Amino acid sequence: MPWTKADVSKHTSKAKTDTQKAKWVSVANGVLKDCQAKGGKDCEGKAVRIANSKFSEDGKMSKETKKIPMGAMRFVATESHAFTEFADGDEKKTPKMNMTVYSGKIIKNHYWWDDLVLDLAGMVFDKAKYPILENHDQSRKIAFTGKPIVTPDFKLNLNPDKTTFVGTEESAEFQKLSSEGFPYESSAYVTPLSIERLDKGVIAEVNGFKMKGPGTIFRKSRFNEASVCVFGWDRQTQAAAFSKEEVEVEFDETILEDVSLTNNKQEKEVKDVPFENIKQLTEAHPEMVKQIQDAVKTEMEATFSVERVKFAKDLADKDLVIASQNDRVLKLEKSDTIRTERELKSQADSIFGTKLSESDIPEHLYAKVRSQINHAKFVKEGVFDATAFAAAVDAEIKDWVDKGVVSSVMGTGFSSKEVETSETVAAKKIVDENKTIVGTMLASVGVVPVVAGK
Repeated sequence: MPWTKADVSKHTSKAKTDTQKAKWVSVANGVLKDCQAKGGKDCEGKAVRIANSKFSEDGKMSKETKKIPMGAMRFVATESHAFTEFADGDEKKTPKMNMTVYSGKIIKNHYWWDDLVLDLAGMVFDKAKYPILENHDQSRKIAFTGKPIVTPDFKLNLNPDKTTFVGTEESAEFQKLSSEGFPYESSAYVTPLSIERLDKGVIAEVNGFKMKGPGTIFRKSRFNEASVCVFGWDRQTQAAAFSKEEVEVEFDETILEDVSLTNNKQEKEVKDVPFENIKQLTEAHPEMVKQIQDAVKTEMEATFSVERVKFAKDLADKDLVIASQNDRVLKLEKSDTIRTERELKSQADSIFGTKLSESDIPEHLYAKVRSQINHAKFVKEGVFDATAFAAAVDAEIKDWVDKGVVSSVMGTGFSSKEVETSETVAAKKIVDENKTIVGTMLASVGVVPVVAGK
């Protein structure tokens, strides 16, 4: 073994057509190789039984239900893009979404399906409206649209006239950035219904061109949703191929192989061998799994490196903004403090000036009197107690007056400021007494004293 189409009739009568026989051969040889690699027993019998189970009594191939990762049903292809544009002559500048969801060409080296083509002739659109998301995240809504358009040159486009933006932050950001030229890509979420696998050398026609195997064609599929992406989904989430986020999908699977290449030395492609889980795949093909893991690691490290640089730059920019705002706040606080202090001092000076001008204290002593009271002692939590300050000024002025600081008159319209101490009072008394003695002496000799001013 391995088996060829000529061997099929020896084991089953269910596989009748060449396509059905090719399917039987592909399944049987794949199971045989896997069983032998694991050192299993009765590998040939097991292979025949599994291959026979793929067909019903009427010769139709049985539908299968398989668990497929969600990420393995999200695709981006060359020339897939999304952007916002404005129609010519639109005075209101109403934004319209332009999106090529799928280019109709081969999605190269997909981590789950290898080379893949979505047959647009077999794509099902069974809803009136479809969501447009960001990165297939249901919480990040961009727009909604009607049935997409399959163009004559086999592209899947949204209809701009049937696409409506929603009022979310993500939608507003997409409209702004894409209209400025940011290079968004688009990605489609498609559920396979009928799959055709091509072995090496097999040629099949799809979307107006001929595809040469190895590869996969979704002959029938259901369109679910489209997304705008910074990076295509299949390139940025290769690890999703082995994630636990899986859904059960029922579909027909046809495997077409080049019979001319089938011989005892032919090795089947890994994709034709059914594996229950990642553990089985790792045990059967450790080198392939390691290559995939290394590729995923490299891709993730590259993506993380870019994001880390961007995050560092954003953080530095935010630090500069915060520093600038702090400087501005400090300057405003300083200006407000100076203004408040000036207002309080002005109020205190006004009270002190009024009180001094109403007192008998000489003007040349005003500064000395002012220095005795600091208005800052009467400020609490930015509020000046004018009443307490005025009372303190009155008390200070009274203390100066009580100690003899008064104004005295010097002739008509003039005044002088002097301090009357005990010494000056005694001297004045002596002068007055002398004047009295001199007057008495002059009177005794018949001389009348002359009084100044008379």
